[in-house]
Amino acid sequence: MRWGLVPVYVVLLITSVLMVAPLVLTVFSSLKSPDQFLRAPWVPPSPPVFDNFVSAWYRGRFNVYFKNSVIISAIDASLMALIATMAAYAFAFLRFPGTRVLLMVLILGLMAPVTALILPLYAVMNSFGLVNTRLAVIAADLALALPFFIFIVRAYFLNLPAELRDAAKVDGANEFQVFWNVMFPLAKPIVVVVVLLEFLWSWNDLLLRLVFLTKDPLRTLTVGLLFFQGLHTHDPGGSAAAALILAGPVIVLFLLFQRQFIQGLTQGAFK
Repeated sequence: MRWGLVPVYVVLLITSVLMVAPLVLTVFSSLKSPDQFLRAPWVPPSPPVFDNFVSAWYRGRFNVYFKNSVIISAIDASLMALIATMAAYAFAFLRFPGTRVLLMVLILGLMAPVTALILPLYAVMNSFGLVNTRLAVIAADLALALPFFIFIVRAYFLNLPAELRDAAKVDGANEFQVFWNVMFPLAKPIVVVVVLLEFLWSWNDLLLRLVFLTKDPLRTLTVGLLFFQGLHTHDPGGSAAAALILAGPVIVLFLLFQRQFIQGLTQGAFK
């Protein structure tokens, strides 16, 4: 054993405990009645109580909010993957007037805080009558996250061999055919990164959904969790179960696609 690495392992161990402990406590709490939680919050539940999940799912209307979150996040991720890759391809390989100016605008878009853009976004959505529609949230998500994804996908495209594109052009392919049949399949690793990150950000976003979706049938899980916890301040088990309903799908999704996610990040996304 290399003793010089002991401090590193100690720091990693402490960090891991600090990150895992809240999750363990949340799982324990979700399976306890209020009395069980107050008596021993850190002790595993015995017996486990599943009423908290039933209460959050039906009485808390999480069955409705879950459907809304899935619809919005899935559309967000799909559209972002398509739009970001097409725009990134254009910025990487096509030369048109104002390319550098538009790139600078994209970089500025990365620096703008979301909170500073909420009022202008709301004014635009309201003028088109889109407030309290899923389209408002989807459009806002795409507008705010698109600069970041164009930036990383463009970097990925620039690291691909230029000869592949040149060979396709020599064979008579037009620009869209080169993109769709050659470059897009090669960009599959970074497309997976885009889909996962956009789905994650869309799923966990609270601010945009709180502003644009004020009607209960349109609420997503993040907004539903906020109101549920406000109404159940004396029910830690119910709040913990609601939080796990929100976090569970994202954790499972990442575990299923973590290999593709890491591959996408290491094959040129941040070179």
